[in-house]
Amino acid sequence: MQRKLLIIAAAFPAALFAAAALAGPYDQVYSIIATEYKAAADPLERKVIVNRVDGENSRNNEAVVAPGLRKVTVDLPPRQGFSQATQHTFDLDAKPCTRYFVVAKLESQVTQGWKPVVKYDEEIKECSAKFLKGAKS
Repeated sequence: MQRKLLIIAAAFPAALFAAAALAGPYDQVYSIIATEYKAAADPLERKVIVNRVDGENSRNNEAVVAPGLRKVTVDLPPRQGFSQATQHTFDLDAKPCTRYFVVAKLESQVTQGWKPVVKYDEEIKECSAKFLKGAKS
């Protein structure tokens, strides 16, 4: 009997960890870092590829992350006159239930220099309704 209790007591924490591991990114407060899909009116703005966040590869040009300070790596594909893509990593303080749209801001159209910029952000209403109980308006 004691042996059964010991086995159950040892298995219980493992089951809790397994349940936590099965929880998806949308089962807790989250933020999304994505590329801007709209065509830019500014000739110095370019679409980027969201490559990695905190060393984890992104999927479909966006990353679902927990809120907090994140290291975001974005790529600018080669453009006319240049043969190599370039990459930058920057810090982003992700707020809860917020989607960030990232673009490249070129220094000039004739050089490779650029910096990643958050063009705008928006509230993720489903996340706010589920986790923040309408705290944002």
